[in-house]
Amino acid sequence: MKQRKSQVAMLDEAIAALKYRRQLEYRDLKAQFYETSQVFKPATIINQTIKDFRGLPELKSNFLKTVLSIAGGYFSKKIVLGKSNSFIKSILGYVLQYGVTNFISKKVSDEPENAQ
Repeated sequence: MKQRKSQVAMLDEAIAALKYRRQLEYRDLKAQFYETSQVFKPATIINQTIKDFRGLPELKSNFLKTVLSIAGGYFSKKIVLGKSNSFIKSILGYVLQYGVTNFISKKVSDEPENAQ
């Protein structure tokens, strides 16, 4: 009978230890979930992107070249064709925009980089 009580006591201790372990793991899981949710917030993603963008000068240069070429193509289309309701003129406008964008992109990328 005594042995049976000792086995029951051991089982109770093992159950208590497992419950405690489960509580600790649950707390750790909640903490990890909170940290992960903070990483995936849009504001955090934007801030990290800005930090990365500031750290890479060649990325800034490429971004500015891209924006310049796209804006040049867009504005050339608007200047030449204006607002068009014609399907043909719209297609020609997009072709012009594409051509000017590529032209500006090639001209900007051919310029020598300023060495610092």
